[in-house]
Amino acid sequence: MQPTGPEPGARPLPRAARWIVALFGVLVSIGPAAAQGGDPNQCDAEGDEPDVIVGSIHQKERWGALGGITAFSLGTTSCNVGSCWLNWIDFNNQHPVIGQNMYRLKDGRFEHVGQSWLKHGFFALSGTLCSQDCVGTNGSHLGVNCSDPYSSFLNGKQDELGPKFEVNASTGFHPHPVTDHNNTGNVIYKRLQVHNADLDPILNPAALYFVEAQYVAEDDALAGNQNNNSSYRKILVSGSAGVFDFAFDGSTKQQQSGIRAWADHDSGVEEVEIDIPGDGRLILAAKVTELGGGTWHYEYALQNLNSHRAARSFAVPIPAGATVTNIGFHDVDYHSGEPFNGMDWSNNGGSSFAVTWTTDAQATNPNANALRWGTLYNFRFDADVPPAIHDVTVGFFRPGLPESMTAQTITPSLCDADGSCDPGENCGNCATDCANGSCDAGETVCNCAVDCGPPPPAEGACSDFVDNDCDQIPDCFDPDCCATAPCSGPDGDGDGVLGCGDCIGTDGSVWATPGEVTGLLLAKGPGGSVLSWNPPASPGAVQVIYEVLRSRDPQDFVLSTTCLASLTPQLPTVSDPQLPLPGLLFTYLVRAENTCPNGTGTLGAGSDGVPRVGRTCP
Repeated sequence: MQPTGPEPGARPLPRAARWIVALFGVLVSIGPAAAQGGDPNQCDAEGDEPDVIVGSIHQKERWGALGGITAFSLGTTSCNVGSCWLNWIDFNNQHPVIGQNMYRLKDGRFEHVGQSWLKHGFFALSGTLCSQDCVGTNGSHLGVNCSDPYSSFLNGKQDELGPKFEVNASTGFHPHPVTDHNNTGNVIYKRLQVHNADLDPILNPAALYFVEAQYVAEDDALAGNQNNNSSYRKILVSGSAGVFDFAFDGSTKQQQSGIRAWADHDSGVEEVEIDIPGDGRLILAAKVTELGGGTWHYEYALQNLNSHRAARSFAVPIPAGATVTNIGFHDVDYHSGEPFNGMDWSNNGGSSFAVTWTTDAQATNPNANALRWGTLYNFRFDADVPPAIHDVTVGFFRPGLPESMTAQTITPSLCDADGSCDPGENCGNCATDCANGSCDAGETVCNCAVDCGPPPPAEGACSDFVDNDCDQIPDCFDPDCCATAPCSGPDGDGDGVLGCGDCIGTDGSVWATPGEVTGLLLAKGPGGSVLSWNPPASPGAVQVIYEVLRSRDPQDFVLSTTCLASLTPQLPTVSDPQLPLPGLLFTYLVRAENTCPNGTGTLGAGSDGVPRVGRTCP
């Protein structure tokens, strides 16, 4: 049973008081962990890893309303269910950040109605919410089997809240110092904001509501444990005349993200997880409702749990001749200075055998309304076609491979079983009509080998924008094309070897780590600064890209560093729209990278000859 208030005996201290405890913990070695040799907490054994979860959402604070928006915050208690301690260090980036969300289930539709900025952790207590076997620490770590409570007051304290945009939830990394961390504002600033119209019981009869808390920590993500960091709890909303509040209803659903509440309260909901290679997880939920008269309503909710690449498109296939109406979209507001625009995703009206929603690509608009981590967007339409199970497609915002992924869920049926292989049907989704020994329109070697034959063993045409060998890697991205004329490029390092062959790790004569970037210049540009530099004399491969590090501390390019994103990372220049505060400075370093083994170049050396050390960008 989860507590409804702070844990007994573990009342959160004010920040100043907590710092005093931490200081004395260091000086006099308070706590069982600090007093032992061979500390059972330390991550010093093979297989040791921290694992932070939300053990309890245990308090709430209503801060007030402004402009038709009410602000709340949640009390959260975290637990380390891993086998070694979790970093919880103040004044750098080795501590968790805590996000808070609210969702509404109304008329068969599950929507994200409010989100907060991120509470930054600064001191870990050693409670026993999740286990009686807590191995305590002095506060700079959350010990094995230990819990730490943050009150709803602390989680809504504006000068402890930082933005979501600079956190990579896939890796857990965030820069330090935190942007606008110490800023305060009006009563709703940075807090969990919900529009009153989304709370009013008169406007939302029979609606169900849920709150969610999520912890993100770098050492937890490094251990691969970032997918269980969210928990949700049901709430009861009440109020009228612009004054709305809520009370908890039931216990915290540990390790269950907010979207799970939909299927938990509606047996007709289908769920599927989308794990992006080298990145994070999306969770898709879908429900179909028969409206009568030969029409069905299709409802989708897509939650980005922790993907840094984010989503920029969502496509649901429809059969030829289907009539699609009432296409809709819903997102959640960013606020308090987060840089993303809130423009709704556009849709194609159901043309080209799919209903497709999109927002701008990163190259066009870096602050586009992509589905970023910790948010949930909705997609919906009506169709005169009954449901079946087919692939939907999610396209990604930040570059990388794959550029999109598919997931099977409920969609309009692509097969009308009329004996004719219609556009949109193929032998994979409509064998009754299309598996006829003839490679019909819409069928290819990739989706209908029975009729069209097997795909070729390798990518043969490397400039036709077609994935000929069906490995989901087209043209020059495919290693099969490395040596072909369209893909090999110039012999940048003059070794007589082109394309991917220039990175044969077993032959040191045909690849090399790129050399040092020199000649870094800083100039004033429109809306900020423009950096440029000389490419390395020895690129070590056909092409290099560049990582640009910006630090507020010239002695620290690890913890105090931000990676500057470039739309064209292969060019020796980048723009920085941010300027340092008066009296402060920015320091920059640039390194070259290639895709060869050991392809990360140097940051050069300081005046003392010691090589510089800097973080690796996501």
